Amino acid sequence: MRGPRPGSAHRGLTLVESIVASAILAVAITAVFSAVASGRAHAEVAADELAATVAAEDLLARVLGSDFDRIDDWDGHEEAAGELVDANGMRLAPAMQRVGRRVRIERSEQTVFDSVGISGRSIVVEIFDREDRTTGSISRWIPDLAQDS
Repeated sequence: MRGPRPGSAHRGLTLVESIVASAILAVAITAVFSAVASGRAHAEVAADELAATVAAEDLLARVLGSDFDRIDDWDGHEEAAGELVDANGMRLAPAMQRVGRRVRIERSEQTVFDSVGISGRSIVVEIFDREDRTTGSISRWIPDLAQDS
């Protein structure tokens, strides 16, 4: 009968040690893959938000670039998701087609120096998703040019 020699050290791993090491490795690999998947999801959300912002800025620039006397014609302008076009009628990038956008123009007055009122228009470009939920907006106020000084 052979057995370990007295005073000699055991070599190798026991079954319990192997199972514990495998479990630790599995937990570490799961954590890494979970972090990568979460990072990718956050990157996709950020890319969608950036594309929506660029789409809104594009439309706001078109409104502001139009003749001042015709700015009110933009009120109610709407482009559904998947139908966004630039000033030349060309479709915007596919990333921007996930949202729709609409323009709202309201007459308003801004007060400066605590007493001077200036008439103008508030231009709001809203971004909405395919379910018509508003997901963001940008706005700009411009003074009326025809106002007496």
